[in-house]
Amino acid sequence: MFSGKTTWIIDYVSRLTPGSFVLFKPDIDTRFGKNICVTHHGKSYPAINLSTKELEFPTLKKEVKVILIDELNFFPALRFTKVIKKQQKMGRDIIGAGLLYDYKKQSFGATLPLSKIADTFIQLYARCDICNKKAAHSYRKVDIKNQFLLGAKETYGACCDVCWGVLNNQI
Repeated sequence: MFSGKTTWIIDYVSRLTPGSFVLFKPDIDTRFGKNICVTHHGKSYPAINLSTKELEFPTLKKEVKVILIDELNFFPALRFTKVIKKQQKMGRDIIGAGLLYDYKKQSFGATLPLSKIADTFIQLYARCDICNKKAAHSYRKVDIKNQFLLGAKETYGACCDVCWGVLNNQI
């Protein structure tokens, strides 16, 4: 969290030709509203809500060559990977952003499996809330155990490997 994934997606979209792409977000991500991708800093871009249960893209125009998806981690890995591969076979580029791991360092949704079939994989990092080193992990600030918990700065923080271990009594 807080590494700039959504910012990267929105910045990328701004360089594409209108009509050549579609930006999707999971329908369950309602933190900043529906049909819009929003960064933690308030930057936004219109998006289409995609069902995390039905997992089907709407019929897209032939001109659409790029599909962008924010918060890949909210989509189920196996089923969504099949949907993505279908779009790739149609010649579309897929660009996604999401957390690789949850707050327990467990694979989180479709992000990690899709990273393994990606032509290019870019990993972004936050800064550790505790020591300010490179942070690849998140930690929970609240005592709720569900893997899926929508939240922002009030719910999650970023941490490095060492600080994650300390916070989770692993060190």
